[in-house]
Amino acid sequence: EVLINADIEGQARNGTNNFRLAVDRSFHITGAGLVVTGHIFSGQVALDDQLIVSPDGTQVRVRSINANDQSAQQATAGQRCALNLTGPGARREGVERGRWLVGADSYAPTQRFDARIRVLKSYDKPFVHWTPVHLHLGTQDVTARVATLEGESIECGTEGLVRITTDKPIAGWVGDRFILRDQSARRTLAGGTILDAQPPQRGRSHSERIRYLTDVDVMDPSAALGALAASRAGGVALNEFGQSWNLTTDALQSLVRDAQMDVIGSGDSQ
Repeated sequence: EVLINADIEGQARNGTNNFRLAVDRSFHITGAGLVVTGHIFSGQVALDDQLIVSPDGTQVRVRSINANDQSAQQATAGQRCALNLTGPGARREGVERGRWLVGADSYAPTQRFDARIRVLKSYDKPFVHWTPVHLHLGTQDVTARVATLEGESIECGTEGLVRITTDKPIAGWVGDRFILRDQSARRTLAGGTILDAQPPQRGRSHSERIRYLTDVDVMDPSAALGALAASRAGGVALNEFGQSWNLTTDALQSLVRDAQMDVIGSGDSQ
């Protein structure tokens, strides 16, 4: 089973996102080496592109591409493709199901994110604070805990804001959709959307955090950048913001220009 939960079509249309592919299979072909298959969630990939395996951080290079069952020079969001990889990270045990292939600007593994979830009506009891779950995002399946941000529980059939803390690093970006199953991974409890892929470690229940998550729930990076700037007296780390939203450098610069923000310094901690 492959869970495709991100807005693939939307990201294909707007062209503002970097490449990322959710790996669902990897295998060796004699004479060719490592081949991985999966769906491209955003951006595009071309021959000889350098990619990073997330969340591990190893590097690979694209030797050849097969898209729509044909050899290709490039592949783009919404397509299912096979990539023949080479390089120091091109080992089957390191690029297996559950990993992502991403561009360097998108590499930002996390072990916590804030999200809005909807608890299924079929879940016959309130979804309580610190519930243990299996998180399914792309092809990832990891154990995690769910902390409720607005009270101690979420009633079945309703929505609520949560912070999800995973037991190991994962790859996830703002706008990604996911599924939560119970500890045995047999029963689906809820589905949700990531609102902040790199939230601050402290201040889980602060009213400012709730207000920010409510402001960005429209999935608009421009609104999110404005809300974040208003809530942080010390400014916004633009590089982290761009990674969390998986924005290309041009798209991030355009947002900053439109927002008429003052950029301090030439580093990535503006």
